[in-house]
Amino acid sequence: MPRFFVPAAAVHDGRAAVEGDDAAHLARSLRATAGERIVLVDDAGREHGLLLDRVAADRVEGAVEWSRQATGEPRIEVHVVQALAKDGMDELVEALAEMGAAAIWPVATRRTVVRLDARRAAHRVQRWNAIARNAAGLAGRARMPEVHGLSDLGDVRAALPAGARVLVCSTTAQTPLARVDLASTSRVALCIGPEGGFDPDELAALDGEQVHLGPRVLRARLAGLVALATVLAAAGEMDGAVP
Repeated sequence: MPRFFVPAAAVHDGRAAVEGDDAAHLARSLRATAGERIVLVDDAGREHGLLLDRVAADRVEGAVEWSRQATGEPRIEVHVVQALAKDGMDELVEALAEMGAAAIWPVATRRTVVRLDARRAAHRVQRWNAIARNAAGLAGRARMPEVHGLSDLGDVRAALPAGARVLVCSTTAQTPLARVDLASTSRVALCIGPEGGFDPDELAALDGEQVHLGPRVLRARLAGLVALATVLAAAGEMDGAVP
């Protein structure tokens, strides 16, 4: 069933509503009609089955048939600090959202090939958030990851959540990411460099544990997804099936 994210206030007194772009998507693209069912996930961490009884481009409403604690989120919170890839960023954001990233932090580094001015960067981030929202819904997640505004590495490092364990992927590292013990770790910042990697000053500024992804060099657009999957697997988050 289609899955949409709503504020908790959208669900009350046995009814719920979807507004804005999601309502237009339901009414126009999905051609939803009264009698169909969708799933809503609110920002309080609960999901609701909705039987539609009114469909319009500006507002879709229905009766709540069931509610429960939302599923689909990893125990470990992974923030992916991703240098802008030369191409494939849209697909990478989509894949990271589906896989379970808690947040995505696009960064510009010294070796980043792509350069965006403020207007283009804002437009890209807006699009990436829309992609992440849709991907998280299709994957059955309990929340959508935020794609933060494009920034430089120093600002992102300072803005990361307190207590995050910083893992920096580097081809010169000696420790394999797949062997990092994450049993007692609840929050990770996973840093992925551009095609040429982070330079020495950036590695020092990140001040994290340097790890590698194996004996093969991956393109930036793939390394982030491989690293995220590796962390989730190491944390036991790939063991369960779809609930």
